[in-house]
Amino acid sequence: MYKLIFFSDTYKHFDESIREYEKRLSKEVEIIKLKPSKRKNEWEIVEEETDILKEKLEKIKGYKILLYIEGKIISTQELYHLVEKNKQHFWDIIFIIWWAYGVNIAKIVHLIDLKLSFSPMTFPHSLAYLMLLEQIYRIEMIKKWSGYHH
Repeated sequence: MYKLIFFSDTYKHFDESIREYEKRLSKEVEIIKLKPSKRKNEWEIVEEETDILKEKLEKIKGYKILLYIEGKIISTQELYHLVEKNKQHFWDIIFIIWWAYGVNIAKIVHLIDLKLSFSPMTFPHSLAYLMLLEQIYRIEMIKKWSGYHH
């Protein structure tokens, strides 16, 4: 099982595509949306949301991957192999999407198994979520030897 954790109120710009992949992956993916902070100060938002995330990560078991701009960049095939290797040891593969103001990495680094980057470029978190869903779908299609991956 994949678990996707992120802070979000909406992803209206990518809603149709996101809904399609959520539907395709409904049996393989659990979506855990956390409520964004209502604070005004960016530092306070980061601290509050990091504390919420930390509490969640301490309770949840699995191989934890943080989507992080300074993380490791890998190919889809490498992600597929990484997921398959870790499914031998962990029931769940957990992806955490870094949100608008970031995360206090020092507070959670001990709870993260891998920092992964899609690119050194910055994307809206809803687009990162869509990209992650597509990559998980692609991994599932690789496992089924589907022509989708090619």
